[in-house]
Formats: sequence, structure tokens, C-alpha cells
Amino acid sequence: MREARISVVNTHKGALEEENAVNLQRAVERIHKVGRDKPDLILLAELFANHQKEPTRASVAEYAQDLHGEVTEELAALARRYRTYLAFGLLRRAGKRFFNSLVLLDRRGKPVWIFDKVTPMTTEMTDAGITPGRNFKPYDCDFGRVGGAICFDINFSELAGIYFRQEVELVLFASAFPAGRLLDAWVARNGFALAQSTWYEHNRILDCTGAMVAQTSDILPYATGVLNLNRRVVHMDFNMDKIDRMRDKYRGDVLVGDLRPEAVCVITSLKKGLEVSRLIKEFKIETLPAYLDRSRKVRRQHGGLRDWA
Repeated sequence: MREARISVVNTHKGALEEENAVNLQRAVERIHKVGRDKPDLILLAELFANHQKEPTRASVAEYAQDLHGEVTEELAALARRYRTYLAFGLLRRAGKRFFNSLVLLDRRGKPVWIFDKVTPMTTEMTDAGITPGRNFKPYDCDFGRVGGAICFDINFSELAGIYFRQEVELVLFASAFPAGRLLDAWVARNGFALAQSTWYEHNRILDCTGAMVAQTSDILPYATGVLNLNRRVVHMDFNMDKIDRMRDKYRGDVLVGDLRPEAVCVITSLKKGLEVSRLIKEFKIETLPAYLDRSRKVRRQHGGLRDWA
């Protein structure tokens, strides 16, 4: 068992583009409310408090902030007060370049990780001068490994595939648009949990099986879900005998959930300190990334497709 309390906060009303100061104040108020849940991490939406007014370079330059600007300082005080990680969207200035970023503050309010939007919309790049991000390194919080995705990024499976191989346990999705079933597709294929905060009222927290553990609404614009991150989705092929031996040895400490329609199952450790990654090595269980990569290798060896177009 390695639990994390994850909170998502909606800062907008019906996706309206209100004044940035209004959204910042609303975020502060709602963080105070969700802070009662004692979360390990709070997630806010994309560019929630310093969004440019127009998709132009001049407007971006006007509204962008340095990493240690007003928005960061305001939220850092809240991270310290509630002893929580806090992730938020920021239109970020770095020298002469501008990024659409997801910034992570640690429990002391210190910026410890930045994810820059990998695939901004074409007009963000051509008209607004936003530089695409190139850093795909996840961050290890004290409760588990996180990765990021921002808005339009959700359309590109390449990023999900990178996190898949890096064994990211929780993806933080900050967005303006809601993304809908695209979130479910990322989780179903890659077996990581996902938390969503957007400009819309309905936001979800999904566990690694795709089950919803919490959601926001027009009545409750903030929500907290409890995730056990000590879980792994593996394919049923070539693994079931090994999993059965694992269950014999660790009776009551390990559960196996059946996701037969996708031909996978989820291994869950209920015992603190008993990491599923250790169990996978002990019983030589083939991970899902390893199985798919092995299948690609054999396909190439037999004259099949080498790379997707």
C-alpha cells in the first residue's frame, strides 16, 4: 500500500475567460477549502491565472511571468501552509523564450519540476511564440512518480508511450479543454493513474484501471481522491502462472484484479513497503512495456512492420 491523496481544483466558471486576478483569487479560496482533506498534491488547470488575452507575441510577453513571479509566490505560501505538493499551469518566461508550463511546488513551496507543453497548438507556436517543451523526465514525489501533460498534448500518444516506459504512476493533466474519452484511452492503454484539472466544471481522478475515484462538478468545484499507487497493470499472456505463485507466497498482502476485456490484470500491494516492482522482479513477471517491445522485436525478425508511418 502506497496511498496518495490527490486533489483537483477547478478555477473557472463555464470556461469563461475572466480576469486573471479573479481566477487566482478563486483558486486561493478553493485551495483553502480542499486543504481540509490534507492532500498530498493539489492540481490546478492550464494557464489558470496568467493567460494571455490574445494569441499574439505581444500579449504573451505582457502576461508571462518568471518562475518566481506573483502566481508562484502566492501558491508557494499555500503549499507550505498545507504541506502539500501543488501543480499549476503558468505562462512562463525563461530568458527570451516563452513556455506553456506545468510547475510543481514541493511541500515547502519550492519549485522542483517543470513540464513544458510538448505540442502547443499551431497558432500558439506560430502566432504567440510559445516554444514546445522537450523535457520528458518524470518527477519522483515522496508518494510516487508523476508526469505531466497539458491540453493539446493529450492528442499525441508518443508522450503517453514515454511515460509508459518510464513507469510513471500518475499523470497530471492540466488543460483548458476537457479532453473527454482521450483521458480514458491514455489510462486504458498505459496503466497509469491520471488527475485532470481544466477550465470546465467536470474534472476526474482515474486510477490505473480507469475507475473514477473522484470528480468535480458545478456544486463541488474541488475534489480529493485516494489512490494506491503501489499497483501495476500487466498482460495476462505468459504471466498467470507466475502471478498465481506470487499470490500463494503473499497471501492477503497482494490482490489481483481481472481486466479481461483488455487481456490485462492489475497487481495491487496492500502491505506497506512491499513494492509491486519488487514482486515483478522476484517472480519474473513480464511488464507490459517489455511484452509489447518483445512483440515488436519478433515482428521485425519475421519481416513485419518495423516502424509506424
